[in-house]
Amino acid sequence: MNDFAILHVTSLFGGGVDRHVRDIVRTVARPQLIWHAGDGADVIEDPRARRFFPLAANAVGDRLAGWLRARRVGLVHLHQLTRSARARADWACRELGAPRIATLHDVLFLRPDAFVAGDALAPEAAWLADTSRALRESRAVLAPSRWLAGLAARHVAGLAVEVVPNGIDDRAGRGSGASLAPRPEFARERPARVVALLGALGPHKGSELVEEIAARLAGSDIALVVIGYLDRQLHPGWRIPGRLFVHGAFAEGDAPGLLRGYGASLVLMPNTVPESFGYALSEAWAAGVPVLAAPRGALAERIGAHGGGWLLPEPFDADTVSGEIRSLAGGGREAERARVQSALSRRDPARTPPLDAMTRSLDAFYARFGIDPAAPDAADEAAIESLVARNLDGTLFRAELVRLCDELAQTLAALDDARRRAADFETEARGWIAKLETDVRAVQDELRRSTDERDRLAQEADRLRLDKEALERLPSPLRRLLRKLAFDARR
Repeated sequence: MNDFAILHVTSLFGGGVDRHVRDIVRTVARPQLIWHAGDGADVIEDPRARRFFPLAANAVGDRLAGWLRARRVGLVHLHQLTRSARARADWACRELGAPRIATLHDVLFLRPDAFVAGDALAPEAAWLADTSRALRESRAVLAPSRWLAGLAARHVAGLAVEVVPNGIDDRAGRGSGASLAPRPEFARERPARVVALLGALGPHKGSELVEEIAARLAGSDIALVVIGYLDRQLHPGWRIPGRLFVHGAFAEGDAPGLLRGYGASLVLMPNTVPESFGYALSEAWAAGVPVLAAPRGALAERIGAHGGGWLLPEPFDADTVSGEIRSLAGGGREAERARVQSALSRRDPARTPPLDAMTRSLDAFYARFGIDPAAPDAADEAAIESLVARNLDGTLFRAELVRLCDELAQTLAALDDARRRAADFETEARGWIAKLETDVRAVQDELRRSTDERDRLAQEADRLRLDKEALERLPSPLRRLLRKLAFDARR
């Protein structure tokens, strides 16, 4: 076996594509480089040496070609069909004389805005023409599911697509049966039943429905837990108290353990854009948890072929989903759910493809199509510095995101505590203010009564003084007579 290197060309974005590429790097015993191609930045990564080489705007030329030849690049593996990635792969193949294979990871070959478009599967003609050229000029085109392979074959005339399912390494998860502790704020208010959602949930994965579904579960003993995060909440914590909890980012490989730790009885996948394979589905099954999924794409294909869950009707809304959840999680179909969960305890490599099976298949393609280039003199690397490792390494970024989410959670918890203390102080202060206002009003009322009584007494004193003056003006015998009469009247 020759030792030519693989040049993986992908985008600057992470997610499932980044996970797939790094799985290949870890498990395929060949030299490998990763070219992160973006509209405003390009970085070539040597993942095993953990070195990153940022490229200047004019770096794509003879000097870079010589450096890649010195690295013995004998095959280009294209993982994204963005304009930048296609251009870089075209250049590398042309300059190095190396063949190319391509892997379809999603439906973005149909249109660049598929994740936000009204109809993700409606192709954009000009875009599809460009991506079709890149696919037809590849020596082999791979896809992780029959569904995605068939979709590409229907839209790109004459295209043959080989299926290589994405594998996962579940030895630390399913094999050990280990559980990972949930967040303490969840554990303090743990519901009777948990339905989980996995990963980073944006609109294409049904994030718009999640809060509506949680609201419709009010009155039940069921809560939704996002093991990952929502596009509208990255930090851990209750989004809807008692109904919707966000765990936050987690380390790759921890999903099965977290599903066990949270006690998930069901995993919900309300995708609005069809999945091409579904790492989350594999991880749910690796944890032995059944799924309730959208009736589209590879999710429908895999559940239809292997069981392990149920498909939502088409179309579905929050009412439909919440009704299915209530039925399966402790409702009338609880026994059915328990039977499916029991069946998942039996390991099935066809249902959950192992990583080593994927590795063997890919290495066979590499051996078949790669070339063994002659090695020229070593290229000068002095001008290439490791500047952006933590910005581009998906693994490091995930760990950094986990740390940042934890710190944000702590900050928000401290802020909530300060708000509670401020609210308590405000409540106490308002009580004292109300008492003081009542006391002041009482004093004011008493003062008004005292003033009124003083004025009445003053008026009475004035009348008595006038009476006395009038009496003094009477003749003396008459005054004596009147005094005697008044004295006798008092007896």
